Amino acid sequence: MSFRVATLRRWSLHTVVFNFSSSPSPQFQSHSVLHNFLPWLENKASSTISSSLSISNSSYGNSLFASKSIQTGDCILQVPYSLQLTPDNLPPEIKPFISEDVGNIAKLATVLLIHKNLGQDSEWHPYISCLPPQAEMHNTIFWNESELEMIRQSSVYQETIYQKSQIEKDFLEIKPVFQPFCQSFGDFTWKDFMHACTLVGSRAWGSTKGLSLIPFADFLNHDGISEAIVMSDDDNKCSEVFSDRDYVPGEQVLIRYGKFSNATLMLDFGFTIPYNIYDQVQIQYDIPKYDPLRHTKLELLQQYFVPPTKDAKGSKYSVNSFAIKEVKSAGGKGKGVPQSLRALARVLSCTTLQGVKNTIFDFF
Repeated sequence: MSFRVATLRRWSLHTVVFNFSSSPSPQFQSHSVLHNFLPWLENKASSTISSSLSISNSSYGNSLFASKSIQTGDCILQVPYSLQLTPDNLPPEIKPFISEDVGNIAKLATVLLIHKNLGQDSEWHPYISCLPPQAEMHNTIFWNESELEMIRQSSVYQETIYQKSQIEKDFLEIKPVFQPFCQSFGDFTWKDFMHACTLVGSRAWGSTKGLSLIPFADFLNHDGISEAIVMSDDDNKCSEVFSDRDYVPGEQVLIRYGKFSNATLMLDFGFTIPYNIYDQVQIQYDIPKYDPLRHTKLELLQQYFVPPTKDAKGSKYSVNSFAIKEVKSAGGKGKGVPQSLRALARVLSCTTLQGVKNTIFDFF
């Protein structure tokens, strides 16, 4: 199985659906560019990528549509691993000099920038030319101060600041390494690097093989209730997608990037969806240092509620927040306070060790 890359921690806050009238419309690719893309890719692969899908423009930019009737369970595309861009595609002249502290997103972003700078001399030019420019990306990292002010009270604001600082840190690590090779691979600015990192963060997929950009597959748009996902077939060395429902010719084909809240979608992908079944809210908590049960409570919280998560580089860290999802029952929506929240409140308010033990017994 593959999963769309989540660049940062995922304890996300409910957000409203923003619709900025000043947001630019997608600058649609010319028909010839899109028409020639799949034949180029299949020629490069020496095999068929898809006989069921075609690329066209939609209100979301480049999208994939059914070119013939598709049935539930049909394999609708296969992209060989050899046709995917990964951090391993870094030029051998540069790779040894990049610190291990630099994450794979930044490394793959550097690969993207190198091929972008090569222009038509790059073997990946037909793919690079189909990627959205920064003006079409609405991730919060590109918001101006007045727009960010609207979400200042949410965790998305803090994660946006954190994300930008992480990208800047990687930029300062990579830029000096790149300088001696500018004549061969071109140069890039901070804004170029931020754009490339955001492209990777929103389009790359993680799997057992690591991180990769998958041409053609990344034109599929997100539907939160879809069961179709990008999967890895290590035996046949390819990424593939199986349809989760029937499609008629001309209908846009959708997959699920992940079980993401609107906050995650806005932060990493630049959009939200109404009635998101994976939406959630977040509360912050703190256990006073003078609490004699502090250590016990922290251990319990990490075990049952908020286990240490990983950042973009794979380092573990603890968080002092808790995600609340909508109460649900077998028949649909439920009512009342989520049991997990009641358990959390019990743990935080316990004043005796016996109270903590009783909470474990009652809820777990």
